[in-house]
This record gives sequence, C-alpha cells and structure tokens, in this order.
Amino acid sequence: MGCPSKPTDIAGLPVVHVDDARSDQHVTTRAHGTAPNAVPPAASSSGGQASRAFELEVVGVDHVVVLADDVRSTCAEIERASGAPLKRVKESDRGVQGFHRLGNVILEVVERRLVEPQQRSSVATYWGFVIVVADLDAAARHLGPDVIGTPKNAVQEGRQIATVRSGAGLGVPLALMSA
Repeated sequence: MGCPSKPTDIAGLPVVHVDDARSDQHVTTRAHGTAPNAVPPAASSSGGQASRAFELEVVGVDHVVVLADDVRSTCAEIERASGAPLKRVKESDRGVQGFHRLGNVILEVVERRLVEPQQRSSVATYWGFVIVVADLDAAARHLGPDVIGTPKNAVQEGRQIATVRSGAGLGVPLALMSA
C-alpha cells in the first residue's frame, strides 16, 4: 500500500504508518496492575471484590472509527493518500458509512450526523476503537456490567463484541472483541 512513511495528515486525521506486513509478528500489549483512574474490578457474587489478578491481553486492533461530514470525499482522500481502496459503502436513511482495509485493520468512516447530529467540522475526526482481546468473557466478568456491556454476536461470524460504557470515563468510545 502507498501509506505515508512518516507522520502525516489525511482528511484532517493525524496518521502514522506502522508496517505490519510481516505476518509472523503480532503486536501484543498486556495491561495489568492498576493505573491512575483505573476501573476497579466488579464485585463478586459473594459481595466482595473480584480478584485483582487480571490481565487484559490485547492481541490487535479490529477497527478504527472516523467521523466525517462528507464520507465519500473523506474516503476518496484516504484512498488517494494510502492506496487502500474503499471496500464497501453502507447507505441507509440515517446516513452513510464507508469501509477501507489497511492491513489487518478496518477503517470505518461514519457520517458525523449519525453520531453527533449537532456537530459540524471541516475535518474528519477519530471517534472510536475496537480492540481484539484474548479472552472477552474474562474481561467482561472482571470489569462488570457497570463498565462493559454483555458480549453479543458481532457482525463478523463467530466473534463477539462488548462496548465499554461511557461512564467508564475513557473519553473515546471503545469496544472489546473476541479473537
């Protein structure tokens, strides 16, 4: 693909290209322990706190969601700059979505009015992320229903997805997906 080799801007989006062409390598990030403002584990059924010995193993990024006022022109600019063709367009009475594939990651461009009906912007903006985790059920059990929704069937057959609730205070929509 013709992705930029150094940090650049595509349709108002800051972009840094990471070459993951070597399929024998996977970036794995392990998040464990506590961090400032960390979400505490859910209460156990016995009323006490669940174990803090939990490790969220992130094995990849499934997709990144971008908001744009003009999906088609944003998708055209993404294709021009990256060489990643527009794979699919989904149109409904509510708006338009466009989908690109950049390596293993899906870039979903969503018409801004679907998510932020009152907002307008001359540039596209990052809106949300879906990360793939090794054990979605364990993550949902650990975080609990106040932090993450119940895993449900994803669009991708055989996979499940759960959305982190806005009350978790992450500042950006996030969903976890099974591998």
